[in-house]
Amino acid sequence: MSRSRTPTRRKVLVIGTGGTIASEPTETGFSPLRNDAFFRRIRQHPLLSDPLSPSHAAFSEPVETVQIGANTRYPALVTPAMNDVGSVVEYEILDLGLHMDSSEMTPAEWNTIAALLSDNWDLYSGFIVLSGTDTLAYTSSILTFLFTNAGKPIAVTGAQIPLSQPRSDGWENLLDSLVFAGESGWAGVGVVFGHQVLMGCRATKISANLFHAFQTPCVPPLINMNVKMTTDQNPHLRHRDSALPPRTITLLTTPTVLSCHIYPGITGSLLSAQIAALPECRAVILSAYGSGNLPIGERSGVLEALKGAVEREILVVVISQCSIPNVYPLYTQGRTLISIGVLPGYDLTHEAAFAKLLWLVSRKDLSFKQRQELFETPVAGEMTVI
Repeated sequence: MSRSRTPTRRKVLVIGTGGTIASEPTETGFSPLRNDAFFRRIRQHPLLSDPLSPSHAAFSEPVETVQIGANTRYPALVTPAMNDVGSVVEYEILDLGLHMDSSEMTPAEWNTIAALLSDNWDLYSGFIVLSGTDTLAYTSSILTFLFTNAGKPIAVTGAQIPLSQPRSDGWENLLDSLVFAGESGWAGVGVVFGHQVLMGCRATKISANLFHAFQTPCVPPLINMNVKMTTDQNPHLRHRDSALPPRTITLLTTPTVLSCHIYPGITGSLLSAQIAALPECRAVILSAYGSGNLPIGERSGVLEALKGAVEREILVVVISQCSIPNVYPLYTQGRTLISIGVLPGYDLTHEAAFAKLLWLVSRKDLSFKQRQELFETPVAGEMTVI
């Protein structure tokens, strides 16, 4: 006997930050202008706005908006049926006061996005964050740590080609995001791109040209959105529930996390100079060779520089430069680094390492030792500890 399904009508909040998906052509190139052209395009799309709904209108029709501080909220839109039982998604677009290229993204904007998600948590069934692709994986990573074990979906998406241009992939990414955030039964932070939902704290951008611009090198996708949506019983995919997200912390906005690339000939004095140039430095990411190797011979002075940083209670983390990262402390270099308090990053992406460290150093409730211990503890499926 088959189980009957009841159609749903969930509400979704879409937070617009700019990026390629919202860009318009200008005399100096594409730019994420802050105007209603983006909303007008979506409103007239038959798959994103039901042609029979009162909210559906031609591009030329006027738009009535509501100002909420510096942000702009557009009228609610309703999708046509998104499944065979007639479920629809009602969604509102809230544009931030500043539209930006995502290369301009900072922790201050992450604080704004997180606050909007928290303030509206009880009003919507799901959320979508529109981002430029350059820092999209950083945004999805930090949101994963800020909203660990959230019982609602938070989709992070964007486009390689603006909606204003032919062949834009933004239409499909936005539609898939509405399915994930509004129609599906899943929860958590996911990067929705190229007909896949990827773990928010595992994704990394691999191409500025491919439509499949993001991958999770060490874990499979959460959801493959093909003819049939498949999950392959991914252990990191969770169902919607009533669990509230943790109380959002305020991220430090002064530069506190330094990222250093290891290369032949690097010296301890160069590392120390970079750390000294960042007065509020609380953490250092070392992108090292292979399985986490870097020069530790006395001649380079690197080991002494790192030992001094740890003694000043700066978190020092080693990740791999490899496209499929994994840090195995098997060699003398790795074990010597661990002996002075340097932490292995295992299979963390750079984006996840940066986000986790920023999240840790922003937590005033933790001691240095607790931050070290928590860094080596998976809190959101962001790494596999061996």
